[in-house]
Amino acid sequence: MMANTDPRLITSVLDSINAAILLIGHDGIMASANKRASKMFCAGEKGIAGLPFNNLFMPEDRRILAQNIITLTHRDGEFETEAMLLRMNLSPFMGLISTSTIAVGENKAAVVIVHDITGLKKIKRVLDRSEQIFLGHMLDDISHQIRNPVITIGGFARRLANMNFPKMDYAHVILDECARLETMLNTLTEFIRLPRPNPRPCQLRQIISEVENVLREIIQERGCVGDIVITEGFDCNEDVLVDINAFKRAIAAVIVNACEAYDDNGYPAGKKKVEIHVGPSDLPSWTVMLKVKDWGCGIRPHVIPKVFDPFFTTKTGHIGMGLSFAMRIQKGQAGHITVQSEVGRYTNLCFYLAKDRRRMIRTMLL
Repeated sequence: MMANTDPRLITSVLDSINAAILLIGHDGIMASANKRASKMFCAGEKGIAGLPFNNLFMPEDRRILAQNIITLTHRDGEFETEAMLLRMNLSPFMGLISTSTIAVGENKAAVVIVHDITGLKKIKRVLDRSEQIFLGHMLDDISHQIRNPVITIGGFARRLANMNFPKMDYAHVILDECARLETMLNTLTEFIRLPRPNPRPCQLRQIISEVENVLREIIQERGCVGDIVITEGFDCNEDVLVDINAFKRAIAAVIVNACEAYDDNGYPAGKKKVEIHVGPSDLPSWTVMLKVKDWGCGIRPHVIPKVFDPFFTTKTGHIGMGLSFAMRIQKGQAGHITVQSEVGRYTNLCFYLAKDRRRMIRTMLL
């Protein structure tokens, strides 16, 4: 039955779909397109059939990204990504691109479906911002409701501590717990209201210099030794995207964590060592890796997935927010952070930074 279907019916069905549908030949030319495609790309009556597929992309993405989409489609049979696209009137929009392959005679063609998701992206940004505002207001309310009783309890505990009565140590326990609650509230407030990083191109050599200052200050305070090790032949003059002030805070939290890995384990001062290794990334989406390494107690395998969770800690008297701050900062500046560890041997916290915001699919022909 399908073999006898009127081609005009198929064309009518394709034109009724609320998405741009394109057929890309092996030569990279758009062999056909439905009416929605012409409307989405503001092509007028002429349409976009017969034009190169890469004409739909921003100028900086025409040579690599457009070609990679077709290459990956033919290699894997399908592909999906988001990209900034360009209408014929030169106005940009964010598109969701889904592709698959189809046999056309002895050759394969790529079927490309494009959805305009500009509106969805705007809604997501508004929701993210609204969520941040909501969390801020909720935190204010929670802080107010908790702080008042804590202040009252703490005040009475101080009075008891200044009086001669049995079990004085009970009052001191109450005071210590009140102080811990206030510290937790202050830290949570700081975490929720942490400014979003504003990454800018910065020479790696400058980043290393700033990180070295942070390292020296922390290890001196905590009785450790440390150094920065740069991979031989690695170019430190390249620019990477980073908010240097936010990054210093993130790596400081990890250095403190590395120093604390030696606590209460009988390590002599000279053996409490923290190193930062700088070199090329071992992950394709990033350019540079800064690895903070210690040889302390290590992290048990079942604990590793939780180390970036807020308020998670295995150390008595600690709040457990340092690595959460580091993770949030890295995500905010399009970076990445990972942890590898072996109990009793070492822990590596790896920071990944990129040259720019673009993924490998936009920067390297596949």
